Amino acid sequence: MKRLIAMIVSLVLLTGALAGCAKAPVENINTGADIPEENQPIQESDEESTWPRTIKDAAGHDVVFEKKPERVAILHSMYLEYFFGLETPPVASAGANIGNAMKALEEFATLKPYNGTAEIIDLGSARELNLEAILNSDPDVIVTFNGHGGVDKIYDQLVAIAPVVLLDYTASWQDSIRDCAEIVGQEKAAEQLIEKTENMIADAREKLSSHEDKTVIFVRSDGTGGIFALGFDRYPYYYDKTEGFGLSKPENYPGEWGVISLESLAEMDPDYIIFQDFIDDAKAAVDAQQASVWQNLKAVKNGHVFYFDVSLNTTSPLALQILAESLVEAMSE
Repeated sequence: MKRLIAMIVSLVLLTGALAGCAKAPVENINTGADIPEENQPIQESDEESTWPRTIKDAAGHDVVFEKKPERVAILHSMYLEYFFGLETPPVASAGANIGNAMKALEEFATLKPYNGTAEIIDLGSARELNLEAILNSDPDVIVTFNGHGGVDKIYDQLVAIAPVVLLDYTASWQDSIRDCAEIVGQEKAAEQLIEKTENMIADAREKLSSHEDKTVIFVRSDGTGGIFALGFDRYPYYYDKTEGFGLSKPENYPGEWGVISLESLAEMDPDYIIFQDFIDDAKAAVDAQQASVWQNLKAVKNGHVFYFDVSLNTTSPLALQILAESLVEAMSE
């Protein structure tokens, strides 16, 4: 059957049915230090998992699994953290915006603790999906998010290789880890990971409660010296007073992701500015801010500009665990 599928997909490749594109926004205060052993994800057996099973994905497809998938291929590296957190590392991954999956293991603060624990086949860019590379990785399941650019155009070719699960990119981090767990039969591990992460968030919220009168914004550089606001609509739990970190935002902090001007920053005048970005890019953006408007911001004058790793933007449990520790450390200074 695999040989027949290979012939079918090779024929598709030769006739030119290929490609798709995607673009998704994805140092830590401790420059990505390893997560302490006590905070490591808990490995959980799938002994009570039931197979065969049928999963309905975010696109409404009924995806049938006769047995537990052993070889998971992901088409966007944002899901690396979810499967590593479930102790089921994928065998292959598209590299997204960091270059390749193995580089992500070396550089992402969330994945550094797993560096050297798994070999991941590089599927190339998530923006130009390579059907031949996906086929050669011999996956039991292919995972990406619904709306991943170009996937709809090659969906039939992908399902000829292996079952395809399209996840909901907008789902909560709890639902996202549960959805990934359902694919590989790690539901118990997911619930334990959720509980541990929620406990760490609650602990951080309590420690940060004495700073409720201080405003915090999260930003990224735009690559040209400007600054993007991450937006509270995208990360509502940062400011949620009951289930999130309980932070306070300036009145004019935007809900949507987008560029903010220095004038807007001056109006907000936050107590803390946190870059969740590639550290070199963020520092370069700050170094470029020579205008007096920037220099007179409270956060700048008080030394409250911090740099957290770009991988924390994935909102995975691993990212939230590091964020909990990093926020407490930064705002305790």
